[in-house]
Amino acid sequence: MKQKLFFILFLFFYCFFSEAQDIHFTQYYTSPLNLNPATTGFFNGTERFTLQNKTQWQSVTVPFTTLSASFDMPIWKRYIKHDIFGGGIVINRDQEGDSKFGTTQVNLSFSYIRSLSRLNNQFISIGIQAGAAQRSIDYTQLVFDNQWDGTSFNSALPNDEHFAKSNFIYFDCSAGAYWSYLDHYKNEINAGIALYHINAPEQSLMDNSDVVLARKILVHASMQYNATNKFKLVPGILFMKQGTYYETDIGSLVKFIKMSTAEKYLAVSVGLYYRYADAFNMIAGLDFKDISLGISYDVNTSNLVPASHSRGGLEISLVYILNKNQKVYVKKIPCPIF
Repeated sequence: MKQKLFFILFLFFYCFFSEAQDIHFTQYYTSPLNLNPATTGFFNGTERFTLQNKTQWQSVTVPFTTLSASFDMPIWKRYIKHDIFGGGIVINRDQEGDSKFGTTQVNLSFSYIRSLSRLNNQFISIGIQAGAAQRSIDYTQLVFDNQWDGTSFNSALPNDEHFAKSNFIYFDCSAGAYWSYLDHYKNEINAGIALYHINAPEQSLMDNSDVVLARKILVHASMQYNATNKFKLVPGILFMKQGTYYETDIGSLVKFIKMSTAEKYLAVSVGLYYRYADAFNMIAGLDFKDISLGISYDVNTSNLVPASHSRGGLEISLVYILNKNQKVYVKKIPCPIF
């Protein structure tokens, strides 16, 4: 009980006095517009829809819940100039703890993608993202010492606290760059870098201008290695720094392809990632035609283990890529987006 109380108090003071941090997903690669604005419209298809849901720390306190949905597409493809203009939108909703401290974000993303070779097997992309967000808190769900009636806490008693505000809206902007290469054996390598919250918007509910949403630098890389026609390795690494906080994720998926005909595609994935000094992430996935479904669970390994009992968060992801103009071309080197 003491451990849970300490955790709740820590979160309360964190919300008011520390640098604010971003939401994050275990399956970060299934949420491209949250990963890097430069990935907007960068896929083989005409439209892409994504949906992620994560529930965390349910074993410790009121669970943190995070929901994200996005849509993006290549708006304009210029086949002669071998470039693409991409656009999209991402909506995030995050809610934490008893006070329902929450964030709602709506961001628009735009990208410019350019081929670096005649074979269209190497691309560079730059992207920007901008939008608005609202943070809010419900003080009526909290209890204070003035509400102790000698026997128990009585929510009907006044708390005698004076809060500056219970919600505010802020504007945000970010940018990124992305590189992709496909070799003769259809092995794919990707890497990117992004800078989020360039304007460092204020975040305080107490009108404290020193509390800001710290800028976040994010570096990521991945590879799809085709060991055989039925077996692929998909390793990845992610590094983030936001204010004084760091996060490093490294791991790999193993993909087994059951069917790979033009009409049907079926593959099963399993994998393990490690978030340094925080958790092991067990991941499983299913790809069927244009739909990818993923599920992951975080096994906590941090100093919170005495309270969490190693239980972290469950996450589910869904990606649907629609290709309305799908055609079959015979090429020496297949292009991932043209």
